[in-house]
Amino acid sequence: MTTHKTGFALPAGKANGKTLTVFGQTIIERITAEDSGGDYYVFDEETPSGMGVPPHRESREDEIVIIREGDFEVFVDGKVQRVGAGAVLNFARGTLHGFRCVGEKGGKSTWFVSPGTNSQEFIRELASFPPGPPDFVKLDALHKKHGITMEPPKSPWW
Repeated sequence: MTTHKTGFALPAGKANGKTLTVFGQTIIERITAEDSGGDYYVFDEETPSGMGVPPHRESREDEIVIIREGDFEVFVDGKVQRVGAGAVLNFARGTLHGFRCVGEKGGKSTWFVSPGTNSQEFIRELASFPPGPPDFVKLDALHKKHGITMEPPKSPWW
């Protein structure tokens, strides 16, 4: 992998980092934290129908997500909204949020996370978990290490 300290053009479909599997979802790193000097981390996510991420809060990062394909339910600070291709999600640090793909087909999204180093490390560590139900003690410790709090929603969403 080439480390870029200045601008660059990445051809369509080219991964500049790793392709990872995280609990059934595929993460394709487009711009790594190394590429940006830690300022941001950009990845594409392929989410199978029925999959997603339960409500949580990041204390260290801001996330912007562009939905490229599929239908998603998004939980943001107590409200659930259905969104599709073209939707833009803003998960500022401290915002309680989660999502799941609810369409018949899977969904695709692009994530911009700033700063990038902590998030990239977290996702790469998640990808090291074996398939199947996770070891929740290890998962909880990983969340704490990276400043992420898992919280149940105020409604029966997840």
